[in-house]
Amino acid sequence: MILMVLATAGCSDDTSGPGDGDAQGDGDATTSDATSEDTETSGPDTFVTETADTAPTDADMTEPPDTSPPVDTEPPVPDADVTPDDSLCSPPGGGYNVYDLQNPDCPDHPDPEPVALNDAIEVELEGLVITATFGDTFVAQDPRGGPYSGITIFNHGLFAATAKVGDLVDVIGNYQEFFENSQIYLTDMTFKGTAPVPAPFVADHPAHLATNGELAEMFEGVLVQVRDVYTTHTQPDCPNDYGEFEVTGRLRIDDMGFRWNAPDGARLGDHFESITGPLLFTFGNHKIEPRDERDVVVLQKGVATGISKCLATECRAREDAFVTHRVVVNEIMADPFGDDTYQEWIELYNPSDEAVNLAGWALRDCGDQLVVLGGPEAAIGPRGYLVVGMTRDRSRNGDVPVAIEYGVDGFYLPNTIGAVLLYDGEGGQATLVDQTRYSRFDPWDVFFSGKSMERRGPSSDGTKPESWEPGRARFGDFDNYGTPGRRNDAN
Repeated sequence: MILMVLATAGCSDDTSGPGDGDAQGDGDATTSDATSEDTETSGPDTFVTETADTAPTDADMTEPPDTSPPVDTEPPVPDADVTPDDSLCSPPGGGYNVYDLQNPDCPDHPDPEPVALNDAIEVELEGLVITATFGDTFVAQDPRGGPYSGITIFNHGLFAATAKVGDLVDVIGNYQEFFENSQIYLTDMTFKGTAPVPAPFVADHPAHLATNGELAEMFEGVLVQVRDVYTTHTQPDCPNDYGEFEVTGRLRIDDMGFRWNAPDGARLGDHFESITGPLLFTFGNHKIEPRDERDVVVLQKGVATGISKCLATECRAREDAFVTHRVVVNEIMADPFGDDTYQEWIELYNPSDEAVNLAGWALRDCGDQLVVLGGPEAAIGPRGYLVVGMTRDRSRNGDVPVAIEYGVDGFYLPNTIGAVLLYDGEGGQATLVDQTRYSRFDPWDVFFSGKSMERRGPSSDGTKPESWEPGRARFGDFDNYGTPGRRNDAN
């Protein structure tokens, strides 16, 4: 696992939103959709290595490629095995309960759902257990639990000083879909004692609860839990920071009640045994809201440098920057099968009829990483290939013909989002020869564990997903797929 990443383009800077004091008012900014990001650690200022072997060209590769079917090392998200219990709906024509308001299959579910305050429906909900308190917002659940059992209550100061988790209450208020979040605007609440807080629903996969996830609507307002997850994005609203981060499955974790690793926030490499809290919907995204430190059980904390950057605002080169294509970034292995250490590599290709000497040229990313190429193997013949990687030791790198090595501290290729920029020098006046961006997230559908990304053609735009496809030919002993040091199957 790589503990550093870069960030994505397409970040939202829209800070409009509802006013203070409602369920949306959690310090976020309105965003139409989630953005992806990644972070990185700095590499050395320079790293030059001389090597003894040369990378093979097309003429050197006489044996046919291994075209055995690739193994899908990126398992799909499993279907969620959850069925709502429609018997929990109230009898038709009677009073409302939480299931009626949340479950569209209940006979008394409001249709259409009220979205404006003047269309709100007055409801009386009996026997709810308060599961969370966040200042002007309560979250409550029917003790019977399950899908559609929870709801957000905007208390606008009523009982905010006295209500506690575990209180059993009857609620009177006005129901509406406030910016697509089911919400009760509280007018009165009766305390009836205390009751056990329902156990959290444990999701089989965090993606089920993420924005647009299979179970997100069912468990909105319900206490949930995810297990064995990692921080994948530390600033999903880049370039803004609203205290949210993303974990495995693109599930957001927010800070209405508790901020993990305050004041610095999440880090790439954070590994959590579990994260618990009610699932809420605010500013276009479903997110878990941990209530206190007990809701976040950490196994390992990420390094301090594992923070996020936004490629759209912080990259040294714009995505539409002019490139010469004199040499191109032709293939990338960013997430090899098994341990990434020593197995990552970058293949360069010379599409011209003349040899090109890369001595003094530089590989960069959108942050501070830099590798200066050099040595007798820094030349590429006409239509030749040169592989740059962590090590030339083929017993450790997966049997890849690395010509120039940069070491384990020289350069890292993030497993979620990253960039590789090729310059004809290391100084500020160097020309951008080629660049690529890559991502594990939409609309990128060509990045998989254990498979390289192969360029479809040297004149294609390396920043676009349609210019790439996953490697198909198996190589080496570590169950990886790609064509290091020879012609891409995509060509």
